[in-house]
Amino acid sequence: MPQHERQQKEQDKLGIASVGFFFFLIGVIWIITPSLSQKVIDFFNSFTFEKEIFLNVPFPAPTGAHRVVYTALARFCFVFGLFQIVILVLRFFFREPLNRMAGTFSGIVFWLGAGFVSNLLAARAIEWFGFLGWLIVLIGLSLVVRSLLILLFEVAIRKV
Repeated sequence: MPQHERQQKEQDKLGIASVGFFFFLIGVIWIITPSLSQKVIDFFNSFTFEKEIFLNVPFPAPTGAHRVVYTALARFCFVFGLFQIVILVLRFFFREPLNRMAGTFSGIVFWLGAGFVSNLLAARAIEWFGFLGWLIVLIGLSLVVRSLLILLFEVAIRKV
């Protein structure tokens, strides 16, 4: 069996580390943000069906400013995005398969973008539905980036 096939079938140890860091970071953000538990409860309790996204199609949206929740989310996204950069460097160092590197890079795009958009929401530069729209854009962008990286680098590898 070729080496690249063996590497793909091996357990993704860096992926497991990333999941562990994800939960660790949630805990740290929760601990360092004063009264976050109550603020999250207030955030979910504030959802109403006041806005219609289409004629007679209401969509839930939070009412009021939830700056503490949005700021905590932005911090989480920025730190997790930076951690993904570390994971990407380690993936290069350990010569992991291209699809894992591309997936990590697309994760960096998503998490740092989500941090930026969450920061805009906390600063009240955008509203809730703008935030949701940007998250959809970031998901699509991440998928496109991942696909393009795999396509371009596979072609480059074949030519070598």
